[in-house]
Amino acid sequence: MPLKSFSIDRFRNIESASLRLAPQINLFIGENAAGKTSLLEALFVLARARSFRTRNLDKVIRSGEDSFLLVASMGQEGKRDMPVGMSRSDKKLIARIDGKPIKRLSELAALFPVQWLGGNLHRLIEEGPVFRRRYLDWGLFHVKQSYMPAWQRFQKLLKQRNAALRKGRSSQEINAWDIELAASGEALHQLRESYIAELEAVVLRICQELLVLPGIFRMAYRRGWAADQDYREALQASLVKDREQGFTRIGPQRADLAFYYDDRPVNEQLSRGQLKLLVTGLRVAQAQLLKQEVSQTSLFLMDDLGAELDRENQLRVLRLLQSIEAQVFVTAISEPVESGWNSEQMRRFHVKHGGVTEVL
Repeated sequence: MPLKSFSIDRFRNIESASLRLAPQINLFIGENAAGKTSLLEALFVLARARSFRTRNLDKVIRSGEDSFLLVASMGQEGKRDMPVGMSRSDKKLIARIDGKPIKRLSELAALFPVQWLGGNLHRLIEEGPVFRRRYLDWGLFHVKQSYMPAWQRFQKLLKQRNAALRKGRSSQEINAWDIELAASGEALHQLRESYIAELEAVVLRICQELLVLPGIFRMAYRRGWAADQDYREALQASLVKDREQGFTRIGPQRADLAFYYDDRPVNEQLSRGQLKLLVTGLRVAQAQLLKQEVSQTSLFLMDDLGAELDRENQLRVLRLLQSIEAQVFVTAISEPVESGWNSEQMRRFHVKHGGVTEVL
């Protein structure tokens, strides 16, 4: 469900903007500090109820104001457009979908499958496993309806076991927690393993198209405990050390993904630009699988298109996003080369000093 329109009031340096959006490519051109990234941030906040720049949403309110307002109109096939709005004032966040207040922020996330392609893309490859688990969680949350309840149950049981470890509870009591935790952890692992098996084939095809490299790319999933043990056996075997450290050291909460090119870690083999293309491919693969499985369109927020990508690769990325019918919001200092887009597929906007005007 692409966005038909988006209005922003009192957000960062944007006093007010009302945008009529294209279903595929929306290009925002302007100098540095003009407000281009703030536009993407506003979309991200509407979708996730958080920012990629700050943990405190009060900081995104325009200087001198006491609130912000974001409103989008979503297209629905065969139905009227649906309004989605969010406001922040007096340290309170209020969000509505079709005029009704939401009960959980996850309702926004489910409505807006947003992928961020901006700064720090390399963190997915180069930094800790938490970033790769978030990558998995995004895809599973949107594709597998049973994943969110399974993840929440596992987290609750894990906290209870950890609390028992910290308080020095008896082995009998901790083992009682292990029965439910092991079953929940195995269920979570099976969902992840199934998803990765579906995802990997799409990733390989897309990365081959983007990277155009002769070698072999592969993914390796590490579930978080020994492959030759079931989870309950592994929990029992680790109990002594878990007691010493006061937390559960093994399980799905320690899972990881590894990426290899010609059987060596990709960060040892690929350039920075190639790594950016790889991460882009990984995220596009998730969006394509989402489209195939549940017919849902993803939104891509792509900041600074020209950073580390030459014009040929810029065009390759945009064509790939167009091929999966994603709705793309992309910023650039100058206009990239385009090919085959008509006015209905693409709209251009000029951003200057927080003002946004459509280029007709």
